[in-house]
This record gives sequence, structure tokens and C-alpha cells, in this order.
Amino acid sequence: MDADLKRLKAFARRSDKIAHKRDVLLPKWLPIVEEYLNQKQDKPNEITDNPIFAYCTVWAFDIGDLARGLELSFRAIELGQPMPSVIRRKWPGFIADTIFDWAEAQAEHGHSIEPYFGTVFKRVINDWKMPEPVTAKYYKFAGLALLRAANGDITPSHIGDVERLNEADRLLEKAASLHRHAQVKTVRNKIAMRLRALEAYGSQGDLPSR
Repeated sequence: MDADLKRLKAFARRSDKIAHKRDVLLPKWLPIVEEYLNQKQDKPNEITDNPIFAYCTVWAFDIGDLARGLELSFRAIELGQPMPSVIRRKWPGFIADTIFDWAEAQAEHGHSIEPYFGTVFKRVINDWKMPEPVTAKYYKFAGLALLRAANGDITPSHIGDVERLNEADRLLEKAASLHRHAQVKTVRNKIAMRLRALEAYGSQGDLPSR
């Protein structure tokens, strides 16, 4: 592994590093990780650091295999495995930031952020004691996701579902309560305007169907 890490470091371009992780390192080392996890089923209480497991987990995220990355990283947390020594972070923070960055890029292009964002969002709000700004940005992003149009734009005015608007506002309100710089006031005002418009339409028997 030490020799492979040195070879990996020698690549100057990030794209070459990713390709090497995908095509060479993971096929070589993942079978060892899988064998380790199988052994852990027989000795669940035995805790031994496994840097190979840690590196393969990070590499899975690096190559965009989020399903495998989450599967392995959740197991790493369960087994008390540390991050690779070169990364000065803990698993929850690494996972939360990695998935958030991915979800932002997906949403901006109108692509789905599920199931990965929702999976990590549940962990952030229920299981992991993250710093308030991190938890707040997850609540905010979850709220904004309910307001996004097909092209990725955040437009409450295109939504005719009152429950959806209220749920988005609830999530944004929670973000604001956790972090005073969450910057959700403007979009919450737009939600309130849309709700008033829908109420007016409803009272006239002409509620938009969208």
C-alpha cells in the first residue's frame, strides 16, 4: 500500500489520479477489504485499525461511486475505523461535505440528488453531532430542493402544492434557527408570497394545478 500511495502521489493531474484509483487501486485492494469485513462478522468486537479499508472507502467517493462509498464509510463508523492518517477529519464530517458538494452540483443542473442526499441528511440530523452551520446548510438545502424547478432554479412561484411549500419553509426555518447566517429570509418571503397567492386563488375557486 505504501508503494501504491507513492505512485499515486506522483500523478500531477487529478483526472489521472481518479482513473488510477478506479482502474488499478480499487480492483487490487477492495477484495482485501471485503475479506476483512467478512472476518469482522466472526469477530465483531475486535477493533484493529485497517488503513487499507480507510483508503478504499475514500477512493470510492473520489471515483464517484457514492453507493459504495457510503456503504463502506457507514461500516467504518460502526467499526470504529479511523480516517486515513493523511486526512485530518472524522468520517461524519468527510461524508457530509462530500455528499453536500455532490448534491449542489447535481441540483444546479436539475439532476436528482437522491438517494444519497436524503440518506446522509437523516444521519446529519439524527445521528451525528455536526457543527451547527453544517446541520443548518443541510436543512437549507433540503428546503431549497423542494422549490427547485426542472432546470435547477429555485422558484417557489411555480409550485402549487401548499404542503410542499410549507414543508420547505419549515426546513428553512430550522436552518435559520441553527445558524443565524443561513441566509434564508429572501426565499422564505417568496414562499409566503406564493402561499398568499394560492390562498387567494383558492378563495376564488381557481387554484393553479401545478
